[in-house]
Amino acid sequence: MQNLVNIYNKNRNLVLPFIRSALKQVNLNLPLDQIEKRLYKSFPSLELVYTTDENYIQNSLNIYRDKKEEVAPNQSRKYLLKEEVKDFYVDEPYISVATDHLCVTVACKTDSGYLFLDLSVRSLLERFDLIETQKGMNLVNKLAYGSIGGGLLFFGVFLVGYGFYDFGTYIFGLKVLSLETVFKPIIALTLGLAVYDLGKTILDQEVLPHTQHKSEGFNAKTLLKFSVSIIIALLIESLLVVFKISLLDYKDLPYASMLIGAVSILILVFALFIYLTKKSE
Repeated sequence: MQNLVNIYNKNRNLVLPFIRSALKQVNLNLPLDQIEKRLYKSFPSLELVYTTDENYIQNSLNIYRDKKEEVAPNQSRKYLLKEEVKDFYVDEPYISVATDHLCVTVACKTDSGYLFLDLSVRSLLERFDLIETQKGMNLVNKLAYGSIGGGLLFFGVFLVGYGFYDFGTYIFGLKVLSLETVFKPIIALTLGLAVYDLGKTILDQEVLPHTQHKSEGFNAKTLLKFSVSIIIALLIESLLVVFKISLLDYKDLPYASMLIGAVSILILVFALFIYLTKKSE
């Protein structure tokens, strides 16, 4: 969503003249019930229109494309404006409470007060071919991400449950107590946490509707949390392998050393990644 805001701000000088030009084609001094259809025809991106008096108190219904809605009396709309409207004013993009979409509010001076229009930012950008329209593909992506994210959540919970189950078999005497008694459940819990957190992030970023501005760029925090969990699990497994080899056969100790060395390289690469990420921020 933040990406839409950035594209809009970069092309604001292209969008605003179009809005102003389209409004000049409509006699805004006529009653709203006489021009609402013309406004929706001129602006495919229009989501909501209403009027206020000279004190910015709304004096009409909320008129959507397919319905009309009454509002509370004496509702002031001045909070939408950062300055007085002399002729034509366009606010910065924000999330509309009425539609839950990213929009811009356009306010126009009329003989009887002001005309307010809420325009969808996405629709405006699509009209100028500044972003691609991929509604079908977006639905497919949501279904795919939803399935993958939901599956990761399920297997994350399953791994956690397996860790407790495995440890429970030792507690109740179903298995012989050994060094692996503690290490295996810890690995299962650590991996379960990493998988669950990854699934939750996928659902939050790609499937669930956003109620606030979020960056659509690379989310380093997700990779950091996932990598930490994996590194911890590998370190625990390396320690377990060293203990097992020291108790059974020292000839296999080089293999354990190779595993520890590989994890150490992974930690160094991870540290470099954190440094570069912090530097870029």
